[in-house]
Amino acid sequence: MPDQPNTDTDSLKSQTARANGAKSHGPVTPEGRATSSQNSLRHGFTAKSVVLPTESQEDFLALLDSYTHHFHPQGGVEMDLVQTMAAARWRLRRICNIEAALLSTELVRRAEDIDEEFSNMQNVDRLAWVFQKLADHGQTLALIVRYEGALNRSYDRAFKQLQVLQSARHRAQPNEPKPDPDPAPTPTPVTPTIASPIVASHPGFRNTVGLRYKGVPPPSYSPGGQDLASNERE
Repeated sequence: MPDQPNTDTDSLKSQTARANGAKSHGPVTPEGRATSSQNSLRHGFTAKSVVLPTESQEDFLALLDSYTHHFHPQGGVEMDLVQTMAAARWRLRRICNIEAALLSTELVRRAEDIDEEFSNMQNVDRLAWVFQKLADHGQTLALIVRYEGALNRSYDRAFKQLQVLQSARHRAQPNEPKPDPDPAPTPTPVTPTIASPIVASHPGFRNTVGLRYKGVPPPSYSPGGQDLASNERE
């Protein structure tokens, strides 16, 4: 006999979840509110105008997240441009799928006609034959080409406008304060050279800066302090 669910435990969990939900008032910080608003806009944008019932919303959200992470939009205008780019890329992928499905279906439908008219045709020859029939007897391929061109132009316009806005935002404003220039290096003080006390005390010299002698050549001194020139004269 299978176990019966514990209704008391389930009821307690539900009451606890409702109580915790009542205490929560959503994000408090401005950054959190902006992120929550952006997520709501993203999901609403996806559900209403881009993803078809036969397509994956998760795949589109992954594409939109990759564009948002790459371009880092700030503000509603930049976010709209990023969404336009992601939507155009998503629809371009859809066009590729439509073209592939259209040609594949036509290959199957025209298989007997191809075999009656030709023999031993390669797959690429069959594809070329089908493509020519579609181009000559219908507007489907021409419509696909026009649709693809319009989506590419939409993507390019949004990308260029986003570049202009982000370049203007990153450019330095004229009223912004400029950083102070680096101060000039402090000059290193020069220590004056002190004259030798032996030379300065000689009677033929004056103890001033740039010692000069009175018509007498500077004497030579030995390490012991004796006048070598006077010894030679003697």
